[in-house]
Amino acid sequence: MANGTPMVFRVGWLSKMIVVGLVLSGCDNTVRQIGKSTDSAPVVQAEMRDKYTDRTYGFTVKYYPREYVPLTEGPAQTTTQPTAVQRVRFQRKDPATGRVADRGPSGLTVSVFERSPERLLQDWLDSSGLLPPGSEISLVRLTGVKEGLRVTLRQQPAPNEFVYLANDQYVYGLVPYDAQGGKMLRSFRLLPDSSRAHMRH
Repeated sequence: MANGTPMVFRVGWLSKMIVVGLVLSGCDNTVRQIGKSTDSAPVVQAEMRDKYTDRTYGFTVKYYPREYVPLTEGPAQTTTQPTAVQRVRFQRKDPATGRVADRGPSGLTVSVFERSPERLLQDWLDSSGLLPPGSEISLVRLTGVKEGLRVTLRQQPAPNEFVYLANDQYVYGLVPYDAQGGKMLRSFRLLPDSSRAHMRH
């Protein structure tokens, strides 16, 4: 019996040491896991966007200033048929130099055309040659827009989506060329009349 008692004591003492060791090991693993998750957590950066505002023709577009530069063209510079009274191209920058890329399509082009308010938008597009064979037409709704149509040409390479928005005075033609252009298109808004400058005629 005398020899058995110390053995029980040693076993009990050893069990306590094992338990303490496991607890400390678990705490150490927890600290390491917390540190690891903190170090490897992805940093989410919000996309920076500026707002381009045209108070003469009454619209705004949100664009990405790190990637695009808005370039404005008047009637003398546009080659579209019908002639646009104004065109804004959101031209991509050269990633190497940060300058405007001379070649390549714009991310988004906004063309402004004059129209007669009594004509339906689809009739105006058809007579202007903007509804080629195979056009798929769907309605578009936007606050301040009298009529809105999306024209899709599935058999044509990009750009193959054209959005036309009309009020009583103008038709706004929007052409996105890529995914970023599509985001800019969805940010397009018409200004209320009180925010517009004097319209040119």
